[in-house]
Parts: sequence; structure tokens; C-alpha cells
Amino acid sequence: MIEGQYTQSWGSFAPTGFEAAAIAQSVQAPDSLWGSLARRMVLTARKTPLDVERFGVKLRLYPSDNLCEKRALLTPERFDPAERHILLDRIHPEFRFVDIGANIGLYSLLVAAAAGPKGRVLAVEPQPVIKQRLRFNLLANKSLQIIHADCAVAAKKGVARMSLSRQNRGAAGFALRSGAKPDDEFMVQTRVLSELLHTHDMHGADALKMDIEGAEDQVLPGYFEDTPTEGLPKLLILERNPDWSVDCIELAQKCGYRLIEQAHMNVVLER
Repeated sequence: MIEGQYTQSWGSFAPTGFEAAAIAQSVQAPDSLWGSLARRMVLTARKTPLDVERFGVKLRLYPSDNLCEKRALLTPERFDPAERHILLDRIHPEFRFVDIGANIGLYSLLVAAAAGPKGRVLAVEPQPVIKQRLRFNLLANKSLQIIHADCAVAAKKGVARMSLSRQNRGAAGFALRSGAKPDDEFMVQTRVLSELLHTHDMHGADALKMDIEGAEDQVLPGYFEDTPTEGLPKLLILERNPDWSVDCIELAQKCGYRLIEQAHMNVVLER
């Protein structure tokens, strides 16, 4: 553990002048040789987190072991640009957003910042290390209306085992996508999605993002069956997975959603 990583205030791990210049080079010219070299230098030299501003919010990022944090730091414009544009285009002052598999909170924070003080966000993230990073980022932006739910969503309420790879902590799930042996395993509380949304008054939310590493097919069939049409979110962002036992995109379309975007890893549906 890095001393002070969760207790020292935001700004305590600011980039050095050299690091700031290298990060700027990567952000401004990501496809260039200099951009590639700059990324390599930052990732090789820095052993502690970095405090930066991205998407209008304050973040403490750990780029060495989490792909989304690496992208946010070094190539932020490549972080789900189509999905971000669609979300921000629909923001209104009382926007309600559910972030299932919130990771360190990038989606939650950018939506809450755009919506303002009357917007509400529910960030669902159970992984021990990642949820500590999430909580720090929420505290660094404490004026934003975000609630953290420390649980996973599943087909039934209870307890389940999750696995992770330390090379990409954000990809933790009930089973690693690669089928490889996990670096670590941990137990989490599980909640049924419809019940979780009811608890937090999020039925009929404006948007719901779900990135739970292939377990969407365990959650969405029961959710669609249990939830009347008027209680469904208006917008859905789902990470595609070829190993689904149920085609979640087709399932959503049967519930009145239409496909409006096929991005690099996600699909966006709207009703």
C-alpha cells in the first residue's frame, strides 16, 4: 500500500513538471511517436498515483493496474467518446443515472458534474481496492450528488465470489473473461437489480450503464421480467460480451429499446 493514498487530500500526488509535460504530450498527440514514448515514461517512472483533473472533475488515478485509469490519464479523449457524448447530450438538471460496475467513478462523476446539484447518481462497485479509489474520488468532488452502493448485482440476493487480475483491476467479475486463473478472489454481497433501484428511488432513471464483465445475462432477464415498462431506464449502456447465454441486446429490444450506437466495447440503447 502507498502511504497516504486514501488519506492525503487531492493534489498531494500532483504530477511533477516533467510528468505533466509527458502527460500533455500523450493527451495532445496520442498517435505520435512522442505520445507513445511519453506514455511509456510516465508508466515506467511513476510508482504512486497521480492527481489530475479530467472531464471537469478531480481524480486520483492509478494507471499501472487499471485500464480505465490509464486511459483517463493519458488518452482521455479515447475514453468511451460516443457514450459520453450521448449521455451529456441528454443531461438535464434532475438527471438520474445508475452506474453498475462503477469502477473508480468516471461515468458517475462526469454525469453528476454535468447534471449539477439536483442530479442524482447511484454508483455500484463492490471490489475492495477499486471501491476505495472510488470513494476517494467521490470525496474529492463532495459537492456532487453520488451515492456509493457497496454490492454487486446478480440474479438473486446473497453472497458471491468474485475474481480479479491485478494487471487490470477494473475487470473483476464472477469469472475472469479470459478464463485464466485469477490473481485474487473476494466475497461480495449481491443484490437483485430491481430491488436495489427501488431502495434508492432509481426506477425509471434517465440512464443506466452496466459493465459487469459478462454477467449482464444473469441480471437483465429477471430485471426486464420484474419491471414494468414505465420503470425501465430511458437509456441503456451495456458492455457487449460474446459469451452471454442470453443476447441482452435482443432482450432489450424486445422490451422496447432501439439500438442507437455500437461503440468500441459498448452498445447504447434507448426507448
